[in-house]
Amino acid sequence: MATDPDLPVVTVAELGVLVGEGVRALFPDDLWVEGQVSNLHLARSGHTYFDLVEPNDEPGKAPAALFGVTLWKGNMPGIERTLAEAGGLALEDDLVVRMRADLRFYAPRGRLQLNMTDIDPAFTLGRLADERERLLRSLAEEGLLERNAGLQLPVPPLRIGLVTSVGSAAHADFCTELERSGIGFTILERDARVQGEGSALDVAEGLRVVATHRPDLIALVRGGGSAADLATFDAEVVARTIVALDVPVFTGIGHEIDRSVADEVAHSAFKTPTACAVAIVASVRGVLDDLLALRASIVVQSQRALASASGRQDDLAVRLLRSADTVLSRQGERLDMATGRLARSTIVVLGRHGDQLTALAARLRALDPAAILARGWSITRRVGGDLVRSAADVHSGDALETRLADGTVTSTVD
Repeated sequence: MATDPDLPVVTVAELGVLVGEGVRALFPDDLWVEGQVSNLHLARSGHTYFDLVEPNDEPGKAPAALFGVTLWKGNMPGIERTLAEAGGLALEDDLVVRMRADLRFYAPRGRLQLNMTDIDPAFTLGRLADERERLLRSLAEEGLLERNAGLQLPVPPLRIGLVTSVGSAAHADFCTELERSGIGFTILERDARVQGEGSALDVAEGLRVVATHRPDLIALVRGGGSAADLATFDAEVVARTIVALDVPVFTGIGHEIDRSVADEVAHSAFKTPTACAVAIVASVRGVLDDLLALRASIVVQSQRALASASGRQDDLAVRLLRSADTVLSRQGERLDMATGRLARSTIVVLGRHGDQLTALAARLRALDPAAILARGWSITRRVGGDLVRSAADVHSGDALETRLADGTVTSTVD
């Protein structure tokens, strides 16, 4: 195809110069640009590079717009000082900023870039506060602010889920307080990033994972920090995770002034990790104190019952002795009367039997063989003892003995 003689022909370098001059003509002075920090990194040279993006309204979609930003190392101390003095802010990913920069075309890379020179921390703090208030209003309208607070806390809470940066001072303070109590707590730990890029998602995931192990409560703790450091706990994903759990959540986030959104939706919120642990220990000790008081009450009531029973027993024993004396006395009188009647009846019976014995004796005497012999009768026996009752009982030559009243006569049958 033939070259159109009317079109200009330039080299890449010449085009770069032309674009650069055009950009400087359009933007001769610095300007304030608002956006969200992304892909922040510090180069070996000491310069800091990041992208300033306009997030897409649809999650997961590419940014609606993006400009590369260069923060020269000479400007970095001033930026850091400004952020620190404004409330401990720090330049980091996901931070929404309003920065001052000049727009230039960087020919070697063929791209437009912003050279950052200053920052407006009030804008960042305002955006954080506005987002926090918007989220709180939304949760209130949905009736979710008090949902976790309405959950029943198990009594006593001994199985504790803990979501924090394991190994941090907050982690050590919390665990030390529980161990110092001497109570047999079981701690289910989940390590989580508590600041920086992706920390909100990590904390939310940690809460969900710990909840699956059915603790009595979950403690979400971290140490103190700047407003930006604590922005994780204002994140919507963290707040909505807490309100969706069926486990009470205690927060112990190291702030002294403002409450985070996580504090607002939690069951109970405390200023520090140590204060959170102290509250958990106190709740268990309260149960133990109630049990000890109940035990003491049972002992007192038992002692009273035993004393009352002992008194009733003594009274019953006295009454029983009195009753026994009365009964024995009555029975003694009855026995004396029965003894008298028995003695009298015995005499009468013995008299009757004596008369009967006398009659029997007289009859026996009348039947005595000696008496019969005395009346002239005799008894004859054969020698050997057989009684002779008939003449047929003897034969000639038999020897006989005849007993008479006054002796015995021996004879021979002829």
